[in-house]
Amino acid sequence: MKRSPVSPDNKRQAAGKFDPFTDRLSRDIRNSLSEAFIDALFRMEPSVYRTEADIWRAKNPSEIYHDYIQDRLRRYDQVFKQIKADHLGDPLLQCLVIWNQGLFFEFHDHLEGIWIQATGDERQALKGLIKAAGVYIHNECGHQQAVESLSVKSFNLIHQYSRCLTFITNLDVVAQKLKSLDPVAPKLENPALSKD
Repeated sequence: MKRSPVSPDNKRQAAGKFDPFTDRLSRDIRNSLSEAFIDALFRMEPSVYRTEADIWRAKNPSEIYHDYIQDRLRRYDQVFKQIKADHLGDPLLQCLVIWNQGLFFEFHDHLEGIWIQATGDERQALKGLIKAAGVYIHNECGHQQAVESLSVKSFNLIHQYSRCLTFITNLDVVAQKLKSLDPVAPKLENPALSKD
């Protein structure tokens, strides 16, 4: 995996904001941590993402990157803690835990692995959820036009194929938040998940 060096130019480029859409180093860090996290889930071995984080921290990145890495590690650890506590082997239920930690890019990556193997209506339904994650990914970076476009597409798919998404027991709340462009993502519910 090729990584951008942490140079003074890259440190200044972020200008105080971690934005993978405009800053290559932000994108590289986000993508490599997400890949390591998904691999760690597959193996059920947190050391995979911790090792990747250590590689980035060893480059002594500026504070904005360091803070992002630390935040991701904290959230990843919470996901693993809940998955183990709730004995969640089902990748779809794991997706709910990932979403509920605000890890929308990682949710997108994890669900995409399931979506690739799906067919028919289920594939379309999962595509709606992937687009919903995109809504909140773009919302974090203030990309309102992308938020609005993805919200409509996501809502339409989720609404049309809701019968394939019964593992989310509050899907109506998700659809309503997408339709109203609510910037606060809903928590996804399922009886198998412990309450925070």
